[in-house]
Amino acid sequence: MRVVIAFSDQRGDPDTDLHAAVNQLAHALTRLDHEPLWVPLGLDTLQFWQELRAARPDVIWNLCEEASGRPGRELHAAALLELQDVPVTATGAAELALCLDKARARALLAAAGASVPEAVRVPVGQEVPEHVPLPAIVKPTSQDGSAGIDAQSVVHTHAAAQAAVARLHARGLGDALVEAFVAGREINALMLGPFGGPIVHLALGEIDFSAVAAHQPKILTWAAKWQEDSAEFLTTPVHYPATVDTDLRARIAHLADRAFAALGLAGYARLDLRVDAQGEPFIIDVNPNPDLSPDAGLVRALPALGLTFEDFVSLQLQWARIK
Repeated sequence: MRVVIAFSDQRGDPDTDLHAAVNQLAHALTRLDHEPLWVPLGLDTLQFWQELRAARPDVIWNLCEEASGRPGRELHAAALLELQDVPVTATGAAELALCLDKARARALLAAAGASVPEAVRVPVGQEVPEHVPLPAIVKPTSQDGSAGIDAQSVVHTHAAAQAAVARLHARGLGDALVEAFVAGREINALMLGPFGGPIVHLALGEIDFSAVAAHQPKILTWAAKWQEDSAEFLTTPVHYPATVDTDLRARIAHLADRAFAALGLAGYARLDLRVDAQGEPFIIDVNPNPDLSPDAGLVRALPALGLTFEDFVSLQLQWARIK
């Protein structure tokens, strides 16, 4: 089977340089007796479209993290791929758009019975309302990869919340979300399954905050995810599998099922959750297209599921063709 790997060609940007993921995927496809072809999406969208058409793929594997050199436009790339009228892996353009708007995604999750922390959206140019949940974490509504999140994002007063929101607005990161901060464990839930569910495989990992300095908030900042020489990165490893009891795993599995169906996720996706002192998990973010790099959490979680990377690739191709 001829499989085109469509990917954003942005070397040097730590959260969009996908060459390691592309190479790993191409090797796996070859070992599975498929024919991989590379089609990079750079600044010339017309060239990208023409190369896709010329490749005549049986399946397209979507690894695009941006379009036209602009992060946050991965949904546009997904829409271009869907116009090829061949199966495309993972979550579709409409669902990517939904997940990129955290406020809309939260509303759908809550309507589906999934627990999310209380939050208030603050549009650009507006002040923080008088009544907001505190303590809170302030983050962009329509960014991913922890963009805009740093040690000053966790706030304990209204004035601090206003200052954090003003910083995001000034940086051009769009509307802000002032979300109740759930102090406690942070769990990642890797979900594998066909479009809309059911989830076939669920792997749980946990962020280890034990080495974080006492005066720093226990959160994953942008630096913790992408700056490999930073203190935040070095002190927040993810361990797979997470050590959770039967009750907590069942609660997380329930939330995962609700989220996967409500948001129309497909193939592979990740939930980020915080667990409060009473053991109640809350969804704080949904990643509909997590990183597939060799050292990324998704790849490291596969052994806990009894899967090789080739097993994962085979499942994604199978599900793409029935989406």
